Amino acid sequence: MRTNVALTIGAGVAGFALCVYILTYMTTRHEPVEWQNGDLVFQTTTDFPNEMILDASASPLTNVGIVATSEENGPTVITAGVTQIDEVSMGQFVSRGTDSAITVYRVHNMTPELGAQVVASARKQLGKPYDTFFDKNADSIYSAELVRLAYGDVGVTLGLTTKLEKLAKGQPGFEAIYDQQWSNLPACKSHNYDQEQCWAYVLRQQIVTPAAIAADEHVSMVYTDMPSVQALRPE
Repeated sequence: MRTNVALTIGAGVAGFALCVYILTYMTTRHEPVEWQNGDLVFQTTTDFPNEMILDASASPLTNVGIVATSEENGPTVITAGVTQIDEVSMGQFVSRGTDSAITVYRVHNMTPELGAQVVASARKQLGKPYDTFFDKNADSIYSAELVRLAYGDVGVTLGLTTKLEKLAKGQPGFEAIYDQQWSNLPACKSHNYDQEQCWAYVLRQQIVTPAAIAADEHVSMVYTDMPSVQALRPE
C-alpha cells in the first residue's frame, strides 16, 4: 500500500514539474526564430531506440519534428512520441530533450503554401504507432521517417538512407528488444519468417536518421542552442 502511494505521489510530482516547466516556457522563453510551417526542430533524446542512433551516428540529433504554427496555439510540433505520432506544444517538445536544447533547420525556398501542405501531410500520420524496428511498412513510423514522408508528399526528398545493420551493429539493447518482439513484426508474419530470417530482414531495412535529414543539401540551419552543434555551425 505504501509503495503504491509513494508511486502515485512520485508520478504526481513529476507531472506537476513538467506542467510548471511548460508554463514557464510559454510565459518566459523568447521564441528563438520566427517559426514557419514546415520548420524542422531537432533535439537529443536518449530513450530507446534514439540512444542507438546517438551511439551509431555520432550526432546529437536523434529526434526531429515538424513545426506547425497558428495564432491561437502558437508553435506546435508533430513528432514521434514514446508510443505514437502526436502533436505537442513547443514547450512539451523542448522539455523532452537533453538540456531542453534544440536545433532548427528550414527547407530552402519554403513558401507558406508549401509549409501548410507539409503540415497537412504530417497530420495524416497522427496516431500511428512508433516504429521501434524502422520497418518500411507505413503502418508505423519513426521521427525521421515522418519528415521524409511529409516532405516526399510535396516532391522534396530529404535525407540519404542507410542500412539498419550499420546502426544496429554493436547495440545489444536493440537485439534484446528484437528477441522479445520479433514475432509481432507484420512483415515477418506475412512472410512466415522464423526468428533468424526476420532478423536478417530487419537489418536489411534502409532507414533515414535525423542527422541525415539535417545534412541534406535542401536544408539550412537557422538556430541552435546545442553546444555540440554550435561548434559545427558556419559563421
